[in-house]
Amino acid sequence: MRWCTARSMLALALATSAWGCKSPDKSQAAPAASSTGPTGGGGVQAASTARPAVASSEPPPASTVQLPEGPVLAIQAGQGVGPIRIGATVATIERLMGAPCEVKTASVCRYIKRAVEFELDKNGVTERIVVHRHDRPAGPDAKGEPQVYGFFNGAIPPGVGLGMIPKAVLEMLGPPASSERVTTANDFNTVDRDTYPNGMVLEYDEYKKSNRVLLGGVIITKPPK
Repeated sequence: MRWCTARSMLALALATSAWGCKSPDKSQAAPAASSTGPTGGGGVQAASTARPAVASSEPPPASTVQLPEGPVLAIQAGQGVGPIRIGATVATIERLMGAPCEVKTASVCRYIKRAVEFELDKNGVTERIVVHRHDRPAGPDAKGEPQVYGFFNGAIPPGVGLGMIPKAVLEMLGPPASSERVTTANDFNTVDRDTYPNGMVLEYDEYKKSNRVLLGGVIITKPPK
């Protein structure tokens, strides 16, 4: 598939990025995910049970033929995506993305086709970046019709991409500092949220089309002091 080929090339490109993660012992159990809940921040608790093992990764099937577009962006915990960092203005975001925000308000610059949004503080600078998996709901379009996110052109070095199963992510990034089971309904079907200590939260969604739990979102903020 062309999507798989593009993703393989992307992983190779990002493998050269500087990244401080070490792979843990592959025998280590992954934290568990159960019911659904909100996608924003919130309290976290120590993981105590393991997620069910899944035999292989299964990228969400595309509803239309589409390839990632725009610059390749390495997701960097506590910093940003590619050259776009926490603290960037909208003008800087649009210049580095090579395109205007698809949705632009006082609080957000959102790229739906590229599956990334930049949340802005009261001064209009980026305070949080959220990367989405393909097919996550993206709210109504200008005509009021539902729309979904496209493909993010990037990954977490050395090659953790949206749509990967939890076991594969943990083998590459190591265990999180804490894991929160999400227990209330939400638009993304997020069932688990892993917090890493360096300014990164991974959200795992239950993907209804395949009945698998997949990496559905990555939230980047400044590292806690």
